Amino acid sequence: MNATGAIITPSVRVTARNSSGQTETSFTGNVTLTITAGTGTAGSTLSGTTTVAAVAGVANFATLNIDNSGSGFRLSATASGLSGAVSAPFTINAGAPTRVTFSAQPASTSAGATIPGQTGSTVQATVRDVLGNPVKTFTGDVSVALLTNPSGGVLSGTTTVAAVAGIATFNNLSIDRSGNGYRLDVSSAGLASDTSDAISITGGTATQLLFTVQPSNAAANATIAPPIRVTALDALGNLATGFAGTVTLAIGTNPGGGTLAGTTAIAAVSGVATFTPLSINNAGVGYRLTASAAGVAAATSALFSIN
Repeated sequence: MNATGAIITPSVRVTARNSSGQTETSFTGNVTLTITAGTGTAGSTLSGTTTVAAVAGVANFATLNIDNSGSGFRLSATASGLSGAVSAPFTINAGAPTRVTFSAQPASTSAGATIPGQTGSTVQATVRDVLGNPVKTFTGDVSVALLTNPSGGVLSGTTTVAAVAGIATFNNLSIDRSGNGYRLDVSSAGLASDTSDAISITGGTATQLLFTVQPSNAAANATIAPPIRVTALDALGNLATGFAGTVTLAIGTNPGGGTLAGTTAIAAVSGVATFTPLSINNAGVGYRLTASAAGVAAATSALFSIN
């Protein structure tokens, strides 16, 4: 067995023989070696000096190497005017580990949900040698962390795992804050690290409402400005952009016996309902509004006055 990229040792030797099976010492023609079709790892390349002139019937190949790891490799030897030969099977092992890379990139998901892999159910990283071959003997720890954090999110789950046959699987990662452009970094002691593709974390299912622009003091019958805004949030406090339900405003605390006039029921757009124009007809100190929508917790505004 040999390592990827390393010289195959001992040197491969091919001998020209006569019909009696003896070395044909008069043969000085060129002998060429190739990887036998259908053996080893597909796409592998045999490098080094692959064509050698025989000396006294023997061609010695001292600089051969193969770039991909795998088992069941065979070499074919050919020379003009002679029957070819095929070697016994052999194995090329991966070289020493030099880097760790994402082999299943993280994919976009919602806040608090498990981050899936783009090509499977989980995020995975693979330890590789200098030629990019998986090092299946590696069983050390591999860690992931947030490298680009556009929204101050926290990466939760098991962020350090032991590799199994050179592969680290992260099956319970999540980020708690919505945002675009999150990137993960994967690393292992002594190895070059890798940065993931950018992913987006969106808000989850709406669970509650919040006044994000509170009602301001206003004169009786005058439009309350700026427009009142109510936002749907998920359980982690992220904007629930998928919410399009109808949000209704009403007077909750009514110190002046006033009536709320204007458009008081609005369908949310990307999780936000904006109300204008609104007014209250009677003066009073300490009004509050309530915001409600089907299936989510209601919200109560801050105190305001109608003059």
